[in-house]
Amino acid sequence: MKYFLLLLALFIAALNFNLILKPLHLVTGGTQGLAIILNHLLKIKPTSIIFLINITALILSYFFLTPQNTKSAILSSLAYPFFVKITSSIFFLPLPNILNAIIAGIICGITGGIIYKLGFSSGGTTIINLLLHQYLNLKISFANFIVNTLIIGAGFFFFGLCKTIYSLIVIIIGSFLIKIILKEKKEAISQNNF
Repeated sequence: MKYFLLLLALFIAALNFNLILKPLHLVTGGTQGLAIILNHLLKIKPTSIIFLINITALILSYFFLTPQNTKSAILSSLAYPFFVKITSSIFFLPLPNILNAIIAGIICGITGGIIYKLGFSSGGTTIINLLLHQYLNLKISFANFIVNTLIIGAGFFFFGLCKTIYSLIVIIIGSFLIKIILKEKKEAISQNNF
């Protein structure tokens, strides 16, 4: 059941990527943000970019992080690009951009929250954050902030202020929902300890 829920969350996240984030050029950070930017610049398929980033990150994790870090990211790193590929031909439904941003944020928050709550990693830039934490002694949250700020900054440079504002709406909603989902997990753990 745990793996089924992970795969379902990854599949829905891939739909979100192909239906909203990629067509609207909403760079929300992470591997998918890099995929949108590099697809725009180099015309390489996002699936290929996501797969290459994830495989590279897995190799780095294998050599420089704990086996648990690598194990928790393997399935996500392989399944997500596969789901992006099989959902890439789905047509974009034109809705007002603010509505798209809200929907994308809700989906990002719920799918991300499920993935983390199940004890998995999304791989990709998450592994880069762990490497920065381990070898530069940065807090994971700060490493995440640096990496995503650089990616979102590049998105601003290539796609402009309006797209960046919509991207920030996605991030704020997504982060809020992830926090709620993970808070529920912490409360359940603390209740089980008493």
